[in-house]
Amino acid sequence: MTNTKPLLAFYGATGGSTLAALVPALKAGYDCTALVRTPSKLTALLLEKGVPQSALDTHLTISKGDVLNTQDCRGTLTLNGRTADIIISGIGVPPTGPEITVCTTTANNILSALPTLPPTASGTKPLFVALSTTGVSDGPRDVPLLFAPLYHWFLANPHRDKRNMERAIGEQTDNFVIVRPSLLTNGKAQGGRKIRVGTEGEPVVGYVISREDVGLWMFENLVQGDGARYVGQKVIITH
Repeated sequence: MTNTKPLLAFYGATGGSTLAALVPALKAGYDCTALVRTPSKLTALLLEKGVPQSALDTHLTISKGDVLNTQDCRGTLTLNGRTADIIISGIGVPPTGPEITVCTTTANNILSALPTLPPTASGTKPLFVALSTTGVSDGPRDVPLLFAPLYHWFLANPHRDKRNMERAIGEQTDNFVIVRPSLLTNGKAQGGRKIRVGTEGEPVVGYVISREDVGLWMFENLVQGDGARYVGQKVIITH
């Protein structure tokens, strides 16, 4: 039987926030594809999170590959002739090191493939959901003053990559949601009522939010819920 729910494509699924969106999607019966370097790692993480083996067997297709490879990214965007309705990209990067471009490169690899794919089941463009961060805004301040030195110095390289990623997405599609969480923690999910939501023009300012809550918010609002009001927006979420 054909699954009538949207097809979801995940990049960076072994990372905290993206994994936290994939878990409820599989439990809710969405067909999902995921591009990872080590499939066994993703499977183990999902089982630890309580996803039944039957859900993995029925609803998850894992591709082994590299987000820096254009063909690997392209292959994850389709499943049995269907094109992904929603793309969730949450690539994690180290805070320090040489010039960081992985988020921008991944976005460009995905976006360059979209014009070559069949239409989605709904006939619309795929919704591109990209995980970014606060502290990269051109608008009003969205980080506490106490965090400003940390964001300006220690996170300068990954933030440059996030800005370039956001720019690339905005230049190549109008069907996107940029999610900008505040500083991420490994705490437990507190649930939607504890999450404050703003936009680049009208930001909310907070210190931290758990990766679990970021993933849950993305699933509940952009996959399961009607995310139309967020399309084309840079959305800030924090506790």
